[in-house]
Amino acid sequence: MLDQLRHGGLLLVTDRVADARISALAKSLGAEPVHIDAFGAGYLAHDPSMIFDVDLRRIDLVRKLKGVLLRRGGGCRLFIVDPDSRVTTVHASVLGADMTLPRPAKASEINAAIRKHFGVSTARIDDEAVARSIEAGVEALDQSFRSMTENAPLDTTSVLNASGQIAEAVSELGVDDWLATVKGYHVGTFQHCMLVTGVAAAFASRAGMARRDVVRLTVAGLLHDIGKAVVPIELLDKPTALTPEEMAIVRMHPVTGYNYLAASSTISPDALRSVRHHHEFLDGTGYPDGLSGSEIDDLTRIITICDIYSALIERRSYKEPKSPVQAMVILNAMAAAGKLETSLVRELGRIMTPKAA
Repeated sequence: MLDQLRHGGLLLVTDRVADARISALAKSLGAEPVHIDAFGAGYLAHDPSMIFDVDLRRIDLVRKLKGVLLRRGGGCRLFIVDPDSRVTTVHASVLGADMTLPRPAKASEINAAIRKHFGVSTARIDDEAVARSIEAGVEALDQSFRSMTENAPLDTTSVLNASGQIAEAVSELGVDDWLATVKGYHVGTFQHCMLVTGVAAAFASRAGMARRDVVRLTVAGLLHDIGKAVVPIELLDKPTALTPEEMAIVRMHPVTGYNYLAASSTISPDALRSVRHHHEFLDGTGYPDGLSGSEIDDLTRIITICDIYSALIERRSYKEPKSPVQAMVILNAMAAAGKLETSLVRELGRIMTPKAA
């Protein structure tokens, strides 16, 4: 599905672009949010897939969309409709809907619908456990991002249950297929969070950690970037270098995430520390607190290398993905420079590139 989507990307057309829920949904999907007033034929030039979350009871909006959507491309058209208003479903059909979902639609439901449109099976029979664990993780992330944007309590139980499923699937079925499935199902911030979660789960299980510690590390991976829920998506997906001012905004996400979880969850203290400190380096050059050496605990050291590895192997708007071997070359160089713990980097290399190790 994603190879087809990448031709034109993914748009989220809405009449509520400033709504915190819409912002969180756009981030989770890796979609560009576009206000209905600004939506025009120019957005169709690259044949994107499009999600429409607008009030289809309004005839003026339906007429506007009808005029813009005259030309039909190969991208998916998914409309989120009011389940209590049949007219919204009718208008979606008139506008060429390939799929409809009732409001409020979750990120996991939208991902599943788009996969179905492009003929991508949710899971092969032998991958059912992988698919279930991924969907549990995405559901937990979706709820967590929404809770943070609304300043509501985190559903810690959901996060723990999802982390347990992920840890079991990665341990029993292997990390390579799990990561490949994530790359094929999800994009944007949620893809990165899920990749870090899978790598962390693989590290913990292959290193022989106790079950409790495996789940704890997996939880830390799942929530490490929750602070990005309130970072503007145009900064997260910017294809060019961030300005110093923009970088300062992005670099607030560890503190923002930590503050939210500390006040609104029962996540363990060491997992909380990893949320705040996963961008710290042993030589003191990281952020937000400039920690060094023994000030950085073991769980955070592991999440840091899992985070960097995952960022290197994923495709982003401004770069192509590195291979696992290329990623490990970079991590080993960072360890040699005193930024990362050498023994942990070597262990990750043994797990992620066994033939090269």
